Amino acid sequence: MDGMERKKILIVEPDKKLAKKIYLILRKDGLITNTTDQALESIRTIQKEHISVLVFDVDVKDMAWDVAVAIIKELEPGLPIIITSTHNTPDLEVRILRQKPFYYHVKSFGTEELLLAVQNAIERPVTR
Repeated sequence: MDGMERKKILIVEPDKKLAKKIYLILRKDGLITNTTDQALESIRTIQKEHISVLVFDVDVKDMAWDVAVAIIKELEPGLPIIITSTHNTPDLEVRILRQKPFYYHVKSFGTEELLLAVQNAIERPVTR
C-alpha cells in the first residue's frame, strides 16, 4: 500500500461462509477487514471508526436493508457503499439504485467483480 494509511473495509453479510471468503481475500490484499451479519452493529461501527468502504448485503435480518443504508448515508454521506444481493429482480434493483450506492453487486457474478468494485472505491478521491 505504498506507506498510505491502511484502508478499513466493513462487510455486512449474513452468509458467514461468504463473509469469511471475502474477508480472507481482502486481508490478503493488505486491507483491514471486519465482518458482521447485523445492520445495527454496522451502524455502531461506522459511528465509532473510520470505514473506507462498506459492503452491505440486502439480506440482513435485524433491520430493513434500505433503512440501514439510509441511516449510514446520513452518518457518513461520502462513504462508498457497495450493496450486494443474491437475487436480482427489477423491483429490488430499482430500490437499490434509489439508494445511490457506489456499486450494486449481484453475487452470482462472482467475487472477482466485487473485489474490483472494492478496489475502485478505495482508489477514488475522498469526498467526505
